[in-house]
Amino acid sequence: MQSMETKSPRTAQIHSEASGLSIVSITIGGRNYGLYRVKHFEGRSMVVGYGAISFPVGTHLEINGFKQQIPQHPPFHQSATVVENGSNGIRLVW
Repeated sequence: MQSMETKSPRTAQIHSEASGLSIVSITIGGRNYGLYRVKHFEGRSMVVGYGAISFPVGTHLEINGFKQQIPQHPPFHQSATVVENGSNGIRLVW
């Protein structure tokens, strides 16, 4: 049996907006915690490298696009939650 993967329009839009990101800015409650390099992006999750602060699992963050590889790319803003903080980086999901 063949399986089909479907994406909601919002998931497809987020993937399009985030696919060109190389650096993001992380804020909590309006306070900026620094810039983090995007290591991997996939569907509804993103792995960022370590920056000034390492966030505990369960922390709710605001992710804002800072530097993109593609000029004239739409701005990126997404609320996310830390689900893993390990040797590969900080995994965020939304």
